[in-house]
Amino acid sequence: MTARDLITAALRRLGVVGAGETPQADDVTDALDRLNDLVDAWGTERLTIYQTVRSTWALTPNVATYTIGPSGDCNIARPVWVEDLRFQDTSQSPTLEMPLSPLTTDAWAAVPQKALTSTYPTSYYWTPAYPQATVTFWMIPTSSTLQGVIYVPTAVTEFGLNDTISLPPGYRRALRDNLAVELAAEFTVQPAPTLLQSAQLSKADLKRANIELRDLSVDVMWRPRHGRYNIFSDTGA
Repeated sequence: MTARDLITAALRRLGVVGAGETPQADDVTDALDRLNDLVDAWGTERLTIYQTVRSTWALTPNVATYTIGPSGDCNIARPVWVEDLRFQDTSQSPTLEMPLSPLTTDAWAAVPQKALTSTYPTSYYWTPAYPQATVTFWMIPTSSTLQGVIYVPTAVTEFGLNDTISLPPGYRRALRDNLAVELAAEFTVQPAPTLLQSAQLSKADLKRANIELRDLSVDVMWRPRHGRYNIFSDTGA
């Protein structure tokens, strides 16, 4: 199925194009814009993204900050979220991958000596700039054998009109019916209740399919100070 096929199917679901009819070229062009608007918006919803991609890049000794994004130090699509950020030491055999602690804006501001160096970093501070985000390692690593390791959800990219759409189960119906709803205003058509319901249910099914098994994380402020947790106290027992 191509993007053109998906658009035609969505227009038929909306009742704008009849069976066997071909939509006009201007309508197809407008619909492609709306399809890519939809895909772009879904890139901000974690559960519409089906894959997390691991990428690496070389760290330079005594350099703290790196760009993450197109043509950046780590040349990937600019991430909306970071699932995990680590470093690995390639001098180890097998390569040793080590976790880092994320620093909030307040925690980074509270670091008194930001130029402190060490063989290995212990934490990182993420800045979601655009078109490239940045990551700053602390302490600044001095080793020449390190690589940054980033795990990011990678969303569906925009489509060209004749691009083949090849996605996991559930995307076809969700894209078709939600595109039809998106196009309703363009054609001043009131979508049928069954179409609205199908769009909502198909997107919900898609999100359920994309749920990942993950470890439970607990904010530092809620961690017990005495080794065990008391449900009657936020300070631990």
